[in-house]
Amino acid sequence: MIFEEYSQIVKDFVHEAGLSLTDSFDDVCRAQDALIAEIVGRGATIAGWKVVNKDGVIILSPIFDFQVFSCMGEKISQQAIRGTELEVCFQLAVPSSVDAVEGVVAALAPLAAVELIRAGIHPSNHLSCDFYFNYGAFVSSKSIAGTLSFEGGGNDYTFSANIDELVAEKKDIVAQGILQCIHRGYGNKDYFFITGTLNGLADVTDSLGENTVINQGEKLICFDVI
Repeated sequence: MIFEEYSQIVKDFVHEAGLSLTDSFDDVCRAQDALIAEIVGRGATIAGWKVVNKDGVIILSPIFDFQVFSCMGEKISQQAIRGTELEVCFQLAVPSSVDAVEGVVAALAPLAAVELIRAGIHPSNHLSCDFYFNYGAFVSSKSIAGTLSFEGGGNDYTFSANIDELVAEKKDIVAQGILQCIHRGYGNKDYFFITGTLNGLADVTDSLGENTVINQGEKLICFDVI
């Protein structure tokens, strides 16, 4: 599947407007699951999930295989995205039983990720659900520790965070995402879980040019916005 085909499927999807995360969360999940099934039925594979904690409600948003980019050398059109987000990520095999979640999460090592955010392509979507706003993602192959830095584009945009101080919080979020995967029938598969932005949204104007994610002196992710 290519992004244009995916975008058209989402645009054409019949989805009730005004669904509430708190009052009709099950309906939100059912709508998501129906759309996921249609996209998977067209040949896509779920590669990972974005997990967002919005006012105590955990939102899962799938990231498909065609949305995962190589960590080095990609060129992204500025017309395609609104901006970039630096994220903490975990790669794991989702267990079939909730009893196994605690042990799986305890053993996880954090990875770095960058999510590319685009304009929404379905008017009825809740703003907290990145399902309709994710253009693609980069996920590092090496684990991270200490200071993680993002250097964006030609406007000298920089951001740094101490990952060691955030791991416990991020693991709690991913644990809740794993539990939701199990309950919704997405267990027994390997996924990455992006656990929410570190720096908010860096506008595309701050991302023009080369963008790099650096940890312990090593470039983990490097891409150009042109």
